[in-house]
Amino acid sequence: MTISPSPWAATLPELLSEVFPNSSPFSRQALAGSASVRTYETGQPILRQGDETSFALILGGHVAFRRTTVDGRQLITLIVSRGALAAFLPLASRPTSVDVVPLTTSPAAVWPSTEVRTLVATDPGLAVDILDHVLATFEVIVERLDGMQYQNALRRVARVLNLHSDLFFGEPMVLTRTHLPTMVGTSREMTGRVLRILESQGLVARVGRSRLRLLDPVGLARAAEYGGDEPSAGP
Repeated sequence: MTISPSPWAATLPELLSEVFPNSSPFSRQALAGSASVRTYETGQPILRQGDETSFALILGGHVAFRRTTVDGRQLITLIVSRGALAAFLPLASRPTSVDVVPLTTSPAAVWPSTEVRTLVATDPGLAVDILDHVLATFEVIVERLDGMQYQNALRRVARVLNLHSDLFFGEPMVLTRTHLPTMVGTSREMTGRVLRILESQGLVARVGRSRLRLLDPVGLARAAEYGGDEPSAGP
């Protein structure tokens, strides 16, 4: 982990203007001056589930929100990149509800939540910007939860692959087959069954131990939209 000063620190003022367009110049200057800018390696948590919530802004790379359930299962609920806030409730005076884990080398700017709350108390524009980010995040989460409850396993896998096609099928590859069960909410066995069906339909191909290759983007998008009769929904 590289501690600031960091070359990413120089880009922070510009990004703050993009992410918080309604905030005051004073707030943005205060945030830029007090940020702890660090580069996190793949798998090195930016925030840990259960720790006191911090206010963090992703400056680059790809980062997963990963939650461990009470029965020990891990679920990736969201993947974010540059300009995203790295918490569901970034100003909450409560433990953070997820691990925020880089999928690639990812720089981030981090502040104590209490410091940002002080700025929000005097800057309505900053408060509105943060609220907009929180509401947009929850909208995505609700959509994901609807998919897990009401869509069969084939459609769920196809939707994840289609939504994150650049990360599964691009170069460099960021996501592999091993990520699918935690993103879809199914067991490895069920995910494997679905991949074999998608492969038999000529939509994707398994490569080696963990990679996937996209064969039919249009067909995969169709499967993501309409799904199929088998296999049935469930873990």
